[in-house]
Amino acid sequence: MKKRIIATAIFLALCGSASAETGVPPEVPTMVDFSNKEINRIVCSGPISDLIFSKEKGLTGHFTGNNAYVKFTIEEVNGKRSYAGEASELYVVCGGSTYSIIANPSDKQAATVRLAPPKSESVNKNISLFKDMPIEKQVLKLIKEGYSGTYPSSYKVTENKPAGISLCPDLNVLPKELVDVDGVGLRLKIFQVTQLSDRDIDEKIFLSNQISDSILAVAVEDHKLKSGDKTRVFVVEKKEKDGPPAMDKTIKTTWSGGGE
Repeated sequence: MKKRIIATAIFLALCGSASAETGVPPEVPTMVDFSNKEINRIVCSGPISDLIFSKEKGLTGHFTGNNAYVKFTIEEVNGKRSYAGEASELYVVCGGSTYSIIANPSDKQAATVRLAPPKSESVNKNISLFKDMPIEKQVLKLIKEGYSGTYPSSYKVTENKPAGISLCPDLNVLPKELVDVDGVGLRLKIFQVTQLSDRDIDEKIFLSNQISDSILAVAVEDHKLKSGDKTRVFVVEKKEKDGPPAMDKTIKTTWSGGGE
């Protein structure tokens, strides 16, 4: 059964400019935590043409289209399962570039690793996606993508699990994900919020420097929560700003999404 969710986004007029940030770049060795139990997925912006790894270090894998799948082998010693504990290098050839990954086996769920296109390619793609789009529609587009969890390959998506944020006594706020849109100057922050009492929540609670000092918009997935209920909060910010937020201009709009 599907539910329909209406969220209110509050837009704050800001001045700002983007800064270029790198994702998981080509040609630079990058350590990534992989599950030592599950099948891990690698996603590239173009077709993968080769995947090189060492079977002697307990890796298996194959690739098709834009995706590669890598798994650490599990051995059985004296009737007990033994999981990989040693990091291993693997190389992904995609779009004429080679990505060097140091796969660090960890006791975690399956990882999805996105390979950043060469900077000029990802920037140009992002600019084309947002070209001639007013800022309100840019922000709504990014929130909708965050809601569905489906992003263009040119975005940089990072799992984010620092310490919780204390906004008020009856809310537990945990950062979950960062989504950078290089070349456009936008960043999406997704938080998981747990309600510790029976009360409604709204977007204004999250207009705090602890969340961001350059907020463009805030959208709450579910406003009516009982104690123990969880929801997601989507915050869009400018990646850099030239001055303080102009809090005097506020635009309200709605967006809708469906989920299982």
